[in-house]
Amino acid sequence: MSADVERLTADSGVLIGVRGRAVPGDRFASLFLRFKAGTLKLACDDDTDEIIVSVIDGDVGESDVRHGALADLDGLTLEYAWELRNHRGYVDGFQVRLRDGHGREETLQFEVGASAIDVRRVVR
Repeated sequence: MSADVERLTADSGVLIGVRGRAVPGDRFASLFLRFKAGTLKLACDDDTDEIIVSVIDGDVGESDVRHGALADLDGLTLEYAWELRNHRGYVDGFQVRLRDGHGREETLQFEVGASAIDVRRVVR
């Protein structure tokens, strides 16, 4: 995980919104989790089918995403983040745990396959 991503995950502030570029099948070519302290960008490496996670500055021109596992997350803060490496050695997943001060917790997993990101809610 890059130093910029580690810094943002340590002090994200509240989630302001989620934007992304959708592809058919409720999947995404890229996602932008916009926090008070910065924007976390998740994208696909089309050559390796790995996930690329970075921090970007400024506004993104993508549409708001307000459905599925990405609905109703505004106001949560980033508590933990993990890079996920598969059994073949590829970093093709990223997981975050989001919380608020009232006991609400959401864990989301982002997995790249076939050059697109699938988003899943992790249930405990």
